[in-house]
Amino acid sequence: MERSFKVAYADPGFIAQAGFAKVADLPFIFDSQLAYHRLGSQFLIDRGLGIWDPRHRGADQNPYPPTTKSIKNYADRLANFLEWCTVRGLNPKIADYKRDLIGRYQNEMLNGTWSRDNRPLSERTINVRIDTAVDYLSWMADKELRAPFSIPKITRSGVVANPKSFRGHSPKEIEVRAGKLREADGHLKFPDDTEIAAWLNRLYAKEVSGPTVGLIAELVLETGIRREEAASWRLDTLPIERDKWQIVNPSSEIENQAVAVNLRYGTKGKEYGRDHGDKIGPSGEILLPLPLALKLHYYREKVRPKVLAIATRKGAGLAEQRKNLYIYF
Repeated sequence: MERSFKVAYADPGFIAQAGFAKVADLPFIFDSQLAYHRLGSQFLIDRGLGIWDPRHRGADQNPYPPTTKSIKNYADRLANFLEWCTVRGLNPKIADYKRDLIGRYQNEMLNGTWSRDNRPLSERTINVRIDTAVDYLSWMADKELRAPFSIPKITRSGVVANPKSFRGHSPKEIEVRAGKLREADGHLKFPDDTEIAAWLNRLYAKEVSGPTVGLIAELVLETGIRREEAASWRLDTLPIERDKWQIVNPSSEIENQAVAVNLRYGTKGKEYGRDHGDKIGPSGEILLPLPLALKLHYYREKVRPKVLAIATRKGAGLAEQRKNLYIYF
């Protein structure tokens, strides 16, 4: 039976003990025969360690290699391209940018021929997949594993963020690869206060998990932290002892006071390691409204132990109990 290309990870401890600690957390690729895809996996190693990147092309090591999440995304996109090459009988060593990547791979994703449900993929998804394929073929050329690979460029008019402009953006001529799709601007309508309040009430009303998911939602709304930062929130991210809370405006009314809280888990930017599966990123400070800090403190002291006990009891075994803990916390 024909299988899909798969992104996989080895046991980091085993790999480290074998003397390959630097690559212990990097993904690799299995081909459709469940064999180790040597070139694709080597590309991920070079990309993940910063040995090769699209800017330096191996001439200099990138001091800021991709994060764990980014390299996983690269691996998924590369596996998709390699599988497409296999299914279509195309050897990457002779793939051409205009004829194959744009004329075939991109067009098949655009018309839905190459998609899970036979529906056209978004311009954004197609562009990043083609970008990864371009990187892989460029890497092969730089390693002399194929003939030189050229990417034609064109100049387009676009807008970029400009803090000096009263509009917040300014027009600019930018160079892009030929054939890159224009991505539609998203137009989102932010819900009004009544809709947000009703949504929060529905979250808090959930059985067992309500107090947890409600507080997570409020935390994001009140502080603007990212989803990964909220998911990586620790029991002591807000100091456990109240006398250690750093109130930045103690002379204000209580409802207007805020607590300075330092975040380092799940933050955006360079990755400095992992802690219990969470990325350790650059430290940054946020202001947590004091009323919300008090709610978090009460939840931590009074509510969480009860909800934790309920979630644990729902699991038939250790694996199921751990799964429940991820759902409720």
